[in-house]
Amino acid sequence: ELPGDQLEFLEAFMRKLVPDGESVLLVTESDVPPGAGLGGSGAMGVAVVAALDHAFGIKRTAAETARLANDVERKDLGYPGGDQDSFGAALGGVNKLEYVKGGGTVPHRLDISDEVLHALENRTLLLYTSEAHVSGNIHKDIKESYKLPDSPTVAAMVGLRESAIKMAAALEAGDLDAYAESLNTSCDELYNLHASCGCEGHRQLTAELDDLILGRKTCGAGGGGFLAVFTKPGCRQQCIKRAEQLGALVWPVVLDRTGVTTWSDTAAEKELVESIIQRAG
Repeated sequence: ELPGDQLEFLEAFMRKLVPDGESVLLVTESDVPPGAGLGGSGAMGVAVVAALDHAFGIKRTAAETARLANDVERKDLGYPGGDQDSFGAALGGVNKLEYVKGGGTVPHRLDISDEVLHALENRTLLLYTSEAHVSGNIHKDIKESYKLPDSPTVAAMVGLRESAIKMAAALEAGDLDAYAESLNTSCDELYNLHASCGCEGHRQLTAELDDLILGRKTCGAGGGGFLAVFTKPGCRQQCIKRAEQLGALVWPVVLDRTGVTTWSDTAAEKELVESIIQRAG
C-alpha cells in the first residue's frame, strides 16, 4: 500500500537519497493489495532506501534504514502513522518496539525459540475479505477522539501497550496460549480506539472460525484489510477450508529472520532496462 499518490511517495525518497547530478531508474513492485494493513508502504520505503544506498555505496544499519524511511513518510510527506512498519521490514525477526518519552524508538529483538517461531508460522494465517481501509482517515478519527474529555481512546492506547508487553513476554516464555490471549486483547483494544477501527467482515469471520482459532488480530489501523488468526493445534487446514468457503482469501505466514537485504543481478537489470525501452517505443 502506498498512501496518497504513488509517484509522490517514490519521488520523496529520490529527492532525499539520490545525489545531485545522478540519475537512476527505480522500478518497484509489491504483492500486497492496497489498504491491506500489512505495512506495505513502510516495507516499500525500507526497500527503496536500501536499494538506493546499495546503488550509491552508502552504509547504514538496519535500524538507521528504518528511521530514515519512516522520516520520509512522516516528516517529508506528512503521512500519519507509526514507525513499526519500517522497523519490522528493516530488522526482520520478532521485535518489541519501545517508544521513548520525548521522541525516538528503540527496538528489542525477542529471544524466541525455533520451536515457537515454527509454531507461529504454521498456525498463523492471514485472511483477506477485500475490505480495504484508508489508514490516514482512521488516524484522523483516533486523534480527534483522543482530545475528547474522558476519551476512551486513551484507555485503549494503554491497553494496547500492556497487551504488547504481555505478548512479548509470552513468546519468550514459549507460552502460546498466553500469546493468543494477548493477541485477542490487542485486537479488542484496537477496536476500542475508535469505531472506524472495527470491521464487520472481520467480526463475522471471527465468529464463524471461533471453534478453530485461539486468537485473532485485525492488521494495521483496522477498518478492513487483513485479519491475522492463530489457529488451535491441528486446525490449520480446516481453518483454511472454512475461511475460503466464507469468501476470504487465505495467505500463509513466513517469518523473515534477516530483515532488508540488497544484491546485484546485472543480467536481470539489463533485461529489465531493455524491456522498458522497448515498451517506451
